[in-house]
Formats: sequence, C-alpha cells, structure tokens
Amino acid sequence: MLKQRIITAAILIPLVIWSILNASAQGFTYGLAVILFLATLEWNNFVGYKNKINSWLFSIIVTSSFLYLEYLANLGFIKYVIYSSLIWWLISLPLLFTFPFKASHFLQHKPAKIIVGFIMLLSTFLALNLLRNSIEYGSNYVLYLLIIIWIADSGAYFAGRTWGKHKLIPNVSPGKSWEGVIGALAATLIASFFALDILNISSAYSISFILVTLVTVIYSVIGDLSESMFKRMAGVKDSGNILPGHGGILDRIDSLTSGLPIFLAGLWVMELLV
Repeated sequence: MLKQRIITAAILIPLVIWSILNASAQGFTYGLAVILFLATLEWNNFVGYKNKINSWLFSIIVTSSFLYLEYLANLGFIKYVIYSSLIWWLISLPLLFTFPFKASHFLQHKPAKIIVGFIMLLSTFLALNLLRNSIEYGSNYVLYLLIIIWIADSGAYFAGRTWGKHKLIPNVSPGKSWEGVIGALAATLIASFFALDILNISSAYSISFILVTLVTVIYSVIGDLSESMFKRMAGVKDSGNILPGHGGILDRIDSLTSGLPIFLAGLWVMELLV
C-alpha cells in the first residue's frame, strides 16, 4: 500500500504542477472536464444508482454543464453557481454535527444526493478553472491554495497526534479533533504570512487575504468531513480506486470541493479578481 501511494504521488504531483503552470487555458479546461467526469462517476456510488445508464447520464450532464458555462464565459452566472455551493456547505454543518440522524433523513433520497453532487462538483471545477485562467498569475493562486491545504492537513495531523483529546465529530471521522483544527489554522496563519510577498499581495489587502485563507481552511475541513459522511452513508471506505494507494479522485479533492469556492469568493470580495 505504501509503495503504491509513493508511486502514484511521484507521478501525480509533477503532472498536476506542470498542468497548472504550463498547460494552455483551453487544455487546462478540457483536462478538468475529464477529471470532473471521472469524479461524478465516483459520486454516483454515493447516490446508489442501480442503472448504469442513469449513472452515466448524470456524469454527462454535469460535465457538459461545465463545458457549456466555460464556453459561454458568463461570469455572472458562474458566480451564481459558485455562491450557491456555499449555501450547501452551510447546510452541511448541522447535518455533520447531528450525523447520522438528520443527515440520514435528509440525504437518504437520491434527488437530494444528485442535487448536492451537481452543485458541489460543478462549482468546484468552475472555481478552479476560473481561478487558474482569470488572471495573469492565476496559476500561482492555485498552487498557493493546494500548498496551504497540504500545510493545514499536516498541521492538523501533528497537532492532533500530539494534543488531540477532544473529538471533532466522532460519528463522521473519529480521528479528527478540535486540537487538530487549531493546529491546521496555526500552520495556515504562519504559511499565509510568508506567502504575501510571493503572491504580491499589497499591505492594504494583507490582513483580508490571511483571513480569507483561514476561512478557506475551515471550509476545507467541512468538505473533508462531508465526504466522510457520504462514504459512511454509502458504506464504502474510498470513493473509488482510480488512484492506487490513494483511493478515488473525490478522496483527493474533498477539501477542495469546499475550499476552492470560498477562496475564490473571498478574492472577489477583496476585489483582487474581477
């Protein structure tokens, strides 16, 4: 298992970095469309489709919606989709803290899971594509976000192992603790401070940018927990097996599904992006 994880990471990490830094805007968009299609197929495992035609139809609809919105380049509507996803993440909080009671009642119906998956995955990939291609140095912001989430995960891991006593939401993820969340935020605060110069963030926006980053990390934890909730409801350990040693695509992007939209929305509020 460890060997598989190392091999997969050794191939995947350079490929992701190269794509973010060097791929053309069009190539990056089409690459995201392929990943989105595969991610929706994994989401279908949570929905519980018995008919493969319905499963593929959902994936085609989500991916086609992504490509169509990118083709239209209607920023106003794309913003609407991304902002609407933030509503879901607010709704998910009480579902997480009351799991499995309210969550099972609310999400036991396929239409609810379909709507959540559609909004969540579509907004994630729209946000990623827009962030990367909207400004000259958008790739730097994408890399920054990926690194920040990795640093936050590392901070949460070490703080949780060292001081973790108070469980966050044990019914959803027994290994996560409040101390781990504090460790994630502390690591994020330090890293974001050093990133200000690298990203050319002016002093007038520095505090706001750090706050946006901290809120992004909080949302990323919610995304991680939400995927764990859906996996528990579906009775599966991983969302898929396309990435040997790492599970599925959703297992790798669970934090980004919530972190990306809120990060992009924060930049809009700061007026760093149009």
